[in-house]
Amino acid sequence: MREGEEAREAGSGELRKTLIELKARVDSPQGIEDRLRAAGATFQSTLRQRDIYFGGVRGRLKLRFQRPGKDQLVWYDRPDKADTKESRIVLSALPPDHGLEGVLTPALGVRVVVAKVRKVFDWRGTRVHLDEVEGLGSFLEFEKTLDHPESAPSAHAELKAMLGELSVPFEAMESGSYSDLLEQSASPGGARAPP
Repeated sequence: MREGEEAREAGSGELRKTLIELKARVDSPQGIEDRLRAAGATFQSTLRQRDIYFGGVRGRLKLRFQRPGKDQLVWYDRPDKADTKESRIVLSALPPDHGLEGVLTPALGVRVVVAKVRKVFDWRGTRVHLDEVEGLGSFLEFEKTLDHPESAPSAHAELKAMLGELSVPFEAMESGSYSDLLEQSASPGGARAPP
């Protein structure tokens, strides 16, 4: 699903989908971008996003402020493992001046705020993100929409093959979300994020 298609569907109400995805830390985002373009990936957009993650919920709930584009309320659930993984997502595009932050913050409490600049590419029908995350560094994400459950094994294999094409080692894959990584870096005795 392309960036514009997702926005149009979400604009008409909630959007539910299942993704196969992976996240990997990268040392040279420009090198990854050069390899993506050489492999035929198409640049879509650059987005500035601020995600507020709330507590007290099953899975993860975030309020996304996004420019350009509409703000979104996003719930998702996925296993935490340093591998490809299946993620169930429900999202809704929000009208301007929705005021949800003022409602959800006292109701649920804020876990963490993630701020990032995201470059979005389409590569063979897979949505690719090159993210620069404040306090964490540079990351590569793949998201492939799963249309049929029986196609999951081939989707997992495809994303791993694509990661290999970009010369990113499997050991670079991350298990959790940016919210988890920020919480770990801030906790006493936790692994510190690189400068």
